[in-house]
Amino acid sequence: AYGGLANMLKSNEATEVYDQDLKLLQRTMMFVERDFRQLVPRPSRVGYSTLAAALTSGLDAEGVVEFTRAGNPNPANQLRSSLQRVRYVLDEKKLLRNSWNLVDHEGGEAVVMPLLTKLESFTFRFLDADNEWQENWGANEQIAILPKAIEFTVEHERWGKIVRIIPVQ
Repeated sequence: AYGGLANMLKSNEATEVYDQDLKLLQRTMMFVERDFRQLVPRPSRVGYSTLAAALTSGLDAEGVVEFTRAGNPNPANQLRSSLQRVRYVLDEKKLLRNSWNLVDHEGGEAVVMPLLTKLESFTFRFLDADNEWQENWGANEQIAILPKAIEFTVEHERWGKIVRIIPVQ
């Protein structure tokens, strides 16, 4: 009887770990999709005279992707914008979502939210106006232009490769 009980407890523990990993994956996909569905073509000010594109990816080593989104909730009716700057960062197999309540956040403290662990990679491609997929986005000519769609690929130790395409416009 003890052997049967031990096997049942071990099976239950494995199921709980599997369930927790699945919930983290679903939560991450929800955040990424919701963020990209609310993209706005609002560049961010860096310093006093330089503008960063509304959406940047692959142009520096700071983050995987950074963009401006609408829909920032304001339940306390504070005097602030409903826009938010968001950056996704892959740090040692962990996906982090950094956000600022100010689009022009030079030097501001980010709210860091850990999303998913055990990631092998987190990459993006962008569908331009000519229906060509681009690996990078946010060059000078694209400062206030958004892609037609965004494809993101997650490679996870447990779940393998997951690809999603999100229409932007």
